[in-house]
Amino acid sequence: MELDRLLPAYDLRSRFARRIAADPATVWRALTEVTVGELPVYRTLMRLRLGGRGRVEGPFVDSFPTPTLVTVEGEELVKGMVARFWKPRPRPAPVAPGDADAFVAFDEPGWAKAALSLRVAPDTGTGGSLLSFETRVHSTDARARRAFRAYWLLIQLGGAAYIRIEVLRAVARRAERTTASGRP
Repeated sequence: MELDRLLPAYDLRSRFARRIAADPATVWRALTEVTVGELPVYRTLMRLRLGGRGRVEGPFVDSFPTPTLVTVEGEELVKGMVARFWKPRPRPAPVAPGDADAFVAFDEPGWAKAALSLRVAPDTGTGGSLLSFETRVHSTDARARRAFRAYWLLIQLGGAAYIRIEVLRAVARRAERTTASGRP
């Protein structure tokens, strides 16, 4: 799992998973094709976060405001960044967006590293797939850890967990509809 390589140690973690009655290739395709239009809670919360300074549209994986660190086609997509997320306007660290090696190596005090993994695996028990959405956060020092924990509580109450559930549902709906129709 790429997430284990990029952020093996973490302070906070959330993981949501869903069994889907479709093969992994169909689920992966659905994951990459699900649009913001299929995610009303995500779309609303992102519009609020942007304060009207941008549009939230297109494929979910492209609209998510975190750079992609690595993609293992058909299996896992990991997005991540280092920032002071708890600031009113999150301040990114001096790490090149999408540079997985720089993300791993970064250890300057006062920051938090956040990584999100969307992973598709065969579900041997059902013949379908298991889709998981995992978030991990590692703070680089105690002060950042305290600040991020307060922010974590706020975003969990503000809908972050529901967004993950909404994404899993939308991918399942799309993949299972494709499987039922017999379309590739």
